[in-house]
Amino acid sequence: MERKENENPDRLSSFSDDLIVSILSYLPAKEVAQTCILSKRWCNLWAIVPSLCFDISNWDGGSQKFNDFVGKFLLKRDGTTDTQIFRILCQGIMHICDNFDPVYSEANNWITYAVKHNVRILELFFCGNCALRFPVSLFTCKTLETLKLELNNRNFMKLKPSAVHLFELRNLHLVRMNFGNDNLEKVLVGCPNLLDLTMEKCVLNMSEFSCHSVQRLRIVGPYTFNKTISISAPCVQVLVLKCHMDSKIILKDMPKVIQATLYIYTSFIEEQYNCHLFRSLSGVKSLDISSLCWEEMLKGEMQKCPTFQFHSLKFLSLHNWLGSRCSLDTWSSFIKHCPNLEQHSAFFSTI
Repeated sequence: MERKENENPDRLSSFSDDLIVSILSYLPAKEVAQTCILSKRWCNLWAIVPSLCFDISNWDGGSQKFNDFVGKFLLKRDGTTDTQIFRILCQGIMHICDNFDPVYSEANNWITYAVKHNVRILELFFCGNCALRFPVSLFTCKTLETLKLELNNRNFMKLKPSAVHLFELRNLHLVRMNFGNDNLEKVLVGCPNLLDLTMEKCVLNMSEFSCHSVQRLRIVGPYTFNKTISISAPCVQVLVLKCHMDSKIILKDMPKVIQATLYIYTSFIEEQYNCHLFRSLSGVKSLDISSLCWEEMLKGEMQKCPTFQFHSLKFLSLHNWLGSRCSLDTWSSFIKHCPNLEQHSAFFSTI
């Protein structure tokens, strides 16, 4: 029987170049580059992909081969095409090469390339003994809207920009950054339109900081080194704070918070509750508290500000970990500070 001409049509051939480029944007850069051998039509499509993801886990030869590939890829890429998304993923390198200390000798050149090509989303993940110093251009990028910097090891990366002018930045996510005394304030002042700020396991070695435009603030596991830190965020609507119970964190000037999640953890030794959180959350409508030390937390907050009232609080959720207990008297006293509460729940866990 004669085979029909279109029995197994090449469906990709019917796609427009724009659609193919859009599909390629979801692939790692190594796979994107490999498509150039498919046909003459595909030969140059990889060079105009606007979303680039360089993942070192795709390379068995360590950082040198990775560095060479990234450099050649960017050199041969179409220079007139903007880079909308630029990701460098170097997590897990210690699992790839034992006893390997990565030296990101070309990382500044890659970041500079992304900035020159009008990057909007920049995500950098490093690990190992990374001594990278970010180029000045990173903190003056006119098109940057989202920036994520993460160091995945026991060290911290020092963030000491000489100047910050990121007027388009809306989202900032920092992991294991060390700001020193006043660098965080410098970063925040230089991002006047910032809406979403996340800081995980960062060194906060200052007495106070303010984030005037931020609407969503997440602070997870800060290293405060026994310093008292005052946090002001007048526009924050959603707050997530996870910290040790002896952290001396004071929330102030947060009148617009409507949703708050507080996770207060502790070691299994006698410790003092030093936070000061409730007074600035008087307008909150939904409050979620997870703690290993309910009794200490509620007593501590009520002692610091016995007259506070959650007038707007409608929904209260309490998560009790590892069987920590709260006396009926303490619980009853706390509920009296929530005159308009509509729904509350408590969850107990022994895991």
